[in-house]
Amino acid sequence: MLRLVFFTGYHGHDDVYYIQRASELSGGAATPPTTHWAARIGLVGPTALLYRTFGISPLTTVAFPFLCSLLGVIVAFALGQRLYGARSGLTAALLLAFFPMDVIFASTLFPTEPLMLFGGVGLGCFLLAERERRPALYLASGFSLGLAAVAHEAALMVVIVYPVYALVIARPIRAHLIAAIGLGLALALDPLIHGAMGDAWARMSLSSGTGVVQGTESEVSYRGLNVWWIAEPAVRLFFERTFGLFSWLLAPIIVLRLWRPTTQIDRSLALVIAAGYLWFVYGSVSPTAYAPLARLPRFVAPLVLPSMWLLGHELAEHIRPYMRIVTLSALAASSVLCLMLDSGNALVPYQELRGLLARVQPTHVAIEPGQHFPLLFVEAFHPRYLLTKLDSDAGPPRDALVVVTSIAARERIEALQAVELLARIAPPDTLYVRLLRSGFVMAILRATRPPSRFEQYAKKIEPWALWVYRVP
Repeated sequence: MLRLVFFTGYHGHDDVYYIQRASELSGGAATPPTTHWAARIGLVGPTALLYRTFGISPLTTVAFPFLCSLLGVIVAFALGQRLYGARSGLTAALLLAFFPMDVIFASTLFPTEPLMLFGGVGLGCFLLAERERRPALYLASGFSLGLAAVAHEAALMVVIVYPVYALVIARPIRAHLIAAIGLGLALALDPLIHGAMGDAWARMSLSSGTGVVQGTESEVSYRGLNVWWIAEPAVRLFFERTFGLFSWLLAPIIVLRLWRPTTQIDRSLALVIAAGYLWFVYGSVSPTAYAPLARLPRFVAPLVLPSMWLLGHELAEHIRPYMRIVTLSALAASSVLCLMLDSGNALVPYQELRGLLARVQPTHVAIEPGQHFPLLFVEAFHPRYLLTKLDSDAGPPRDALVVVTSIAARERIEALQAVELLARIAPPDTLYVRLLRSGFVMAILRATRPPSRFEQYAKKIEPWALWVYRVP
């Protein structure tokens, strides 16, 4: 229910590239990808199949991550039950059902949910295989982790937990090679699919560029031996709205179970989560240079299911029933609050614009380049009018509707004779934006966020609208 109430649908950043590529593939343009976003075939491929079968819409766009999110709740119970018992599995599933990060990304076209599902299944099956010594579980473990990497290459960073596990928990055995075989089989899907498009190694070449492995300069420019770089992961662990209050409970439990586990699974899960998290936030993705990932919460998605299993077991088996109810209620309430602070669906003004255009029925619409794609998307890439990008150097086209947001463009259009303003469409004034305008909230953010984030916050609170003019 939370995933429907807080449905996002469109974010307007990385999902633009995924939507474009899925649209191209659904139309039969099976050419090699040209960006690392387009190369993530484990995400754009299933979306392209949905587009081809059911058409392009916000619903088909998020159907695959939404399904992964729902399956994640089922897996949280199923593997949690196998690891710990029915009550622990049920509690883990309940926790995941209202975990803020999972709810948010369930309805956006990002690799987060496939990472969560397949990465978590890979880790869970490996721990089960260690206990039960079943070759099929080792194979499923590696294959599932490989599927996560086909959706997003960051999943391979989870492999760092294996040498740590081998040093602390259990020495390597031959059966571990079965997991490696499963991983290789899944990873082989990528060159096979892209080979059919004409470039088997497109993914590798596009994903190995400096800008890709190191993130954008603004996100990692503050890295190094300074207080903020060292402290940020710990600070954000407790002040990240996509984590809610979950990390406040989980962090001390991890420390406790590393020091005093009640079962081998306790220590294994705690070690996987701790080692994985530290590598995601401090480790390098390049063997030749220190190239850390941008510290975005969604990159730790493969650790979400193991976290739910460990936390679920603690709540189900190690605290009194009334405290369990109080704790779950507090987590759920904090999650709803965090979800209310989400920035929401970026398509809302464009959906309103589409309704206006359906009533007016223009033959030609010219729109500023920055707003071209969202309008094209809400029109399912097939508008019933000629849609062009407004040229800032030339005058607006005659006998057309012109849609602008910038002050400079408005001034040029309003200087023309007989121009008619049809509508001003502003985005919703969400709680998230209102809070960003608060000096108190910004003071908290300055203490808990890197300096590079404040340029993004400034853009989010800057007022804007779609101004629709009729140019005769």
